[in-house]
Amino acid sequence: MEHVSLVERTTAELARMLDDSGWAVGDKLPGEVRLAEMLGVGRSTTREAVRALIASGRLASRQGSGTYVASLSAIPGLDRALREAEVADVWEVRLGLEVQAAQLAALRRTDEDVAALRSALAARDAATDIDGFVDADVALHRASVVAAHNPVLLQVFDSFAAALRGAALEVARRGGSRGHDPALDATRLHHDLVEAITEGDSAAAGRSVRVHLEMFLGAVRR
Repeated sequence: MEHVSLVERTTAELARMLDDSGWAVGDKLPGEVRLAEMLGVGRSTTREAVRALIASGRLASRQGSGTYVASLSAIPGLDRALREAEVADVWEVRLGLEVQAAQLAALRRTDEDVAALRSALAARDAATDIDGFVDADVALHRASVVAAHNPVLLQVFDSFAAALRGAALEVARRGGSRGHDPALDATRLHHDLVEAITEGDSAAAGRSVRVHLEMFLGAVRR
């Protein structure tokens, strides 16, 4: 739990640096060693913070090139509240936001959105470790929010993505992730979500997200 909190604090600090540094969208971040020095933490913690902001859409990784600023959007004051929130509180906010986003995505998705969702789903299916699985899972859910084509929903999602990732890691490490509790059948529900959005079935898309997140919320509350 302490490790997750350190990552969350580092992620919030890196997000603050994005807000205050004068970096623009498209700018390249310093290398991992220099960034760790700037943040005052180890390289592994820095790496997880960068991955969290990549999952949130604020940063982008280009293979063989480095990490770049992808978005400067943030909601001031929300980071601290989310860092102090209980896992169940984060999940409740996520539930309301993502059900609405999934329903809108089914009505508004483009061919590019569908391709992004299928790619994210394949990455989630292929993940072999908890960190990679959580990153891929967050990226898939973000792709669903992107497909809703509502910039406010996306901004809210991006603003609590670091807390979402921390909560998801805690759930996964408790044994509530793929492969630990077959009854949750999260993989099938994610496939159902992508299929429902692809087919334009708003009700089914919202239902898939609701069932999945309510199951995990129940596991967190136990």
